[in-house]
Amino acid sequence: MRYENGYIILAISDNKEIHKIVNKSFINNDLSQSYYVINSDISGKIFDIIEDKKPHIILLDLNNKDKGMTLLDDIKEFDISIDIPIVIIANKNKDVEKAIMYGAADFLKTPFDKLELTVRVKSILSMFKLIEGITEQANDLEEQSTKLSKQKYELEQQRDELEEQKKNLEREKSITDNLLQNILPYEIAEQLKNKGEVKAKKYRMVSVLFTDFKDFTKISSDLEPEEIIKELSVYFRKFDDITGEHFIEKIKTIGDAYMAVGGLPLRNKSNPIDVVLAAIEIQKFMKQYNTARKAKGLTVWALRVGIHTGKVVAGVIGSKKFAYDIWGDAVNTASRLETASEPGKINISAVTYEYIKDYFDCTYRGKIYAKNKGEIDMYFVDSIKKEYQDKEDPTLPNQKFHSILTEF
Repeated sequence: MRYENGYIILAISDNKEIHKIVNKSFINNDLSQSYYVINSDISGKIFDIIEDKKPHIILLDLNNKDKGMTLLDDIKEFDISIDIPIVIIANKNKDVEKAIMYGAADFLKTPFDKLELTVRVKSILSMFKLIEGITEQANDLEEQSTKLSKQKYELEQQRDELEEQKKNLEREKSITDNLLQNILPYEIAEQLKNKGEVKAKKYRMVSVLFTDFKDFTKISSDLEPEEIIKELSVYFRKFDDITGEHFIEKIKTIGDAYMAVGGLPLRNKSNPIDVVLAAIEIQKFMKQYNTARKAKGLTVWALRVGIHTGKVVAGVIGSKKFAYDIWGDAVNTASRLETASEPGKINISAVTYEYIKDYFDCTYRGKIYAKNKGEIDMYFVDSIKKEYQDKEDPTLPNQKFHSILTEF
């Protein structure tokens, strides 16, 4: 049977220490929400547990790679569990990357602590609950709108009343549509509403941006979960504003990491320049915001940025709890560039450098090793070239630069 008024967490691992950490992390001391942990080893009985208990989220240990990855694939094919978010636990990046390709919603790198686990799980549960509610509301409003339209023609004597009700429903539907478009790009949301599906597309040239905070785990260990979410919201909302101004699509956040891409869903040739300009503004904001935090005696959050230009495939996964995402080697390379960056810096690949070198001053870093990629030519973006800088603010492009951008 399903537990009432609480979330069910299914923890799958052959490691007793992982079960112990999960159990301790979700002791029901939260007055507003209950959590129930079901532990299991990696075996065929998992599917009986899923069918019987219907968990809200699954934690799957991939450190036994053969058993774990096979089970992940089987679970995603199991009809009852297809919409259940899965957080994988692994200690190898290649296992994480493969699991995300298989449909995992998020990941934890071992070793992890209780705080990191609870923040990830609660964040995913909240997001999936919101998406589910929005989808159900959109379907309900659509059905009501159709019903009212028929009544309008059948019951002429109630025309005025039905017309007013229809207008109210349209206003409510507009609110729901706006919420949907905050989750998906506008063009994708329109396709999903009109056609009920979105076909995956290949993009030959996009620029992928990754950011994350140095020593986030250490910083977050001194803060309450609510404080962590509040502080991350300040940063990510500002990042959203900046990327939106540069025609860049935010893809997702993964813990303290932020991922966005230029050049899709609407294709353009200016995306390497757009993404670098956005990255400069992001680091400018970080510098100003950290100055204010330092003056108050607060901890400074240092940001690393990595950018790479290349090919990706983009599409929507899920039928109800949907998400717009991108895949491809360009994504993995951008992630490695972010990892190899330094606090306060913008680290770009040689590919991106070739697109932007005429407009930005950069410092060649040499060939730097990146895990699973080998040595990569990397550059730090220093500034906009002097002839293209705004006189009032050198971090902004001048009119001459804007004129060049319009040619793209």
